[in-house]
Amino acid sequence: MTDSQATIMLTVGKATEGAHWFDRLVTLTGALAWPLVALVVALLFRAQLVALTARLDELRWGDKSARFARRLDRLEASAPFPPPPPPDEPEIALSGDHARFLQLLEISPGAAVLDAWARVEEGLARLARRADGGELDRRIRAMVVELGALRADAARNRPITVPDALRFRNLAKRVLNEINLA
Repeated sequence: MTDSQATIMLTVGKATEGAHWFDRLVTLTGALAWPLVALVVALLFRAQLVALTARLDELRWGDKSARFARRLDRLEASAPFPPPPPPDEPEIALSGDHARFLQLLEISPGAAVLDAWARVEEGLARLARRADGGELDRRIRAMVVELGALRADAARNRPITVPDALRFRNLAKRVLNEINLA
């Protein structure tokens, strides 16, 4: 061989232990790359993502939905009367309506919502039959419309949680009270 020529030798064989470790590191890095990029993007745009989720009308995960709860949140926030004070102690003596509502709640929260709405409908029918033609405040009328839309969701078997059914009943009772006072 002359000084100007170089020889390259390539040996193909079993990988050494160090090369095997390096292959595992490359595979792990490739597997973690996209979740890390997604996390960085979420952190960079977190303010925009929070604002976007606040504007969402419905969230679904499997058979769960947050639409009913979000609409109840808006309805409670716009209610013209203050929220009821939290109870200090649970009710000991239950009225017939309340006991029936609790039984329905155990069977189906949607059925409990339909039952609570039936009381509002009865109150509206009484108001319509009155000779003096009592009239509801504009905000109460808007709440009746929104409660009716939520009742329609319950009638369509949309998923409703027990706490949401209880919140619906509380709002329905308060609206019924305003109807009776009109």
